[in-house]
Amino acid sequence: MPRGEKKKLFDQPPRVINRWFAIKAIRISRPYIESSLRFYLRIKLTLRERERSLALTSTLNTTIKEFRKLNQSNLEPLKIFFNLSLFFLLAEKDIHAVKIDAITHSDEWKRNLSLRVMLLVIHEWDMSKVAPANKLNEAYEAAGISEELREEMRVAFRKINKAHVKAKHLLAHIRHTTIAHRDADALLQYDVIKKLDTTSVINVAASFYEGADLFTQALPKLILEAGSTRSLLKQHSIFSKELPKSDFTNDADTTSI
Repeated sequence: MPRGEKKKLFDQPPRVINRWFAIKAIRISRPYIESSLRFYLRIKLTLRERERSLALTSTLNTTIKEFRKLNQSNLEPLKIFFNLSLFFLLAEKDIHAVKIDAITHSDEWKRNLSLRVMLLVIHEWDMSKVAPANKLNEAYEAAGISEELREEMRVAFRKINKAHVKAKHLLAHIRHTTIAHRDADALLQYDVIKKLDTTSVINVAASFYEGADLFTQALPKLILEAGSTRSLLKQHSIFSKELPKSDFTNDADTTSI
């Protein structure tokens, strides 16, 4: 500050001087406070998420192993449920791999990149590709799934689809520009990346995890119910008649669940 301005400042009332120094101190110390907070959160989240990470990896490996065995059978509804489960687990595994970095990484660019990866995964996670409503309902009927469990699945789908819609809205402008780097205007790419709203992305991820938690509670029950003796006998009796495979696997309907 020029000497003249400094003299003017010290001519001010004490409360004005104190306020000026307080603002100055906050501006100087803020980066250090934020860095310390991120470091603390990184340790806390890493410890907290370790158990979830191990459980997720174990569940993913078990699902893949059982799904490969199941592919040799004619139990089409159970295949649909396993495919749905694996589709979900792969997306959650990707998000889980980057979410701590998105919040706590010391490098701003890596935080931003992790945020963009999270958004992209949620944006592309479209359940109607894997289980259109009519196809899933047919599988429920063929496997004899209870109405209570169907409702649990519907609630979980609504939560996750809500996050999917929010992600599509946030990514509408930046998807090709900042993730695939398809825009020829490099300066525009940079500006869009720097202006990515961290809070909005975290809110989308939180919304996704609300649905994910419901989904992880309902899916095991769905697999167990579809794998019960009663359900397996029912599925076998239906599909041993060699119904056209298109009834379940080539359905073109993409109605939202």
